[in-house]
Amino acid sequence: MDRPNVVDCIRLVVHVAATTHLSIAIYYDYNFAILPKLAMDLQLEPPYGGKFKYLTFICGIIQTSYYTLALAYDVVGGRRIRRLRDYLLATYVVPLALTVSFTFWTLYSIDREGIYPKVLDLVYPNWLNQAMHTYVVIYGVAELCVTRHIYPSRRHGFAGLAMFMVWYLGWLHLLWYRTGIWVYPFLGALSWYVRILFFAIIIGLAFVYYMLGQYLNYVLWVRPKGERNVPPRIVSYR
Repeated sequence: MDRPNVVDCIRLVVHVAATTHLSIAIYYDYNFAILPKLAMDLQLEPPYGGKFKYLTFICGIIQTSYYTLALAYDVVGGRRIRRLRDYLLATYVVPLALTVSFTFWTLYSIDREGIYPKVLDLVYPNWLNQAMHTYVVIYGVAELCVTRHIYPSRRHGFAGLAMFMVWYLGWLHLLWYRTGIWVYPFLGALSWYVRILFFAIIIGLAFVYYMLGQYLNYVLWVRPKGERNVPPRIVSYR
């Protein structure tokens, strides 16, 4: 058996740290970061869906599941585990981490009260906010740097990402249709055409983030050394 090298050790540390950190964040978010019933009485939050109506929480579950799977591959290996690991990273982990983080912090910088009022600091501690909106990107970038991934064909990757986006958009509108309350209150302040434009930009950027992750994986792991100007080659399973 080959002895683990430095990169293998760093990879293991990243996977253990991400799995532990995000698991704690998800557990705390689900069990303790709960808005008082008054928020629903005042129609500040839809009464349906629980935590699973928030993209941040769904993304956190996907991230935690991925790093748990990656840790399992580090320990037991297996081609099927690796294929699933690589597909999840390419299709969901990187695009959703960047979507959640960049969208949140952009809106936060424009109008904090519209996306994350200061009163929420009483419910969501800063470490939880950072874990769910910042560290998901840090771990994603670290993962690209320490693990070589074989990306699925762009057709399959885009299809998986598109299905997720369509599902969440439908879920978001179903909650609004059933309750008359938007999961994210600022959406109610937008006209319908601005809202459509907002969703189109968010979804479009998600596919840009997919390609960015694929390109970084190529630059770090696929491109032959010394060939700086060679366009990316799509490396995929057959």
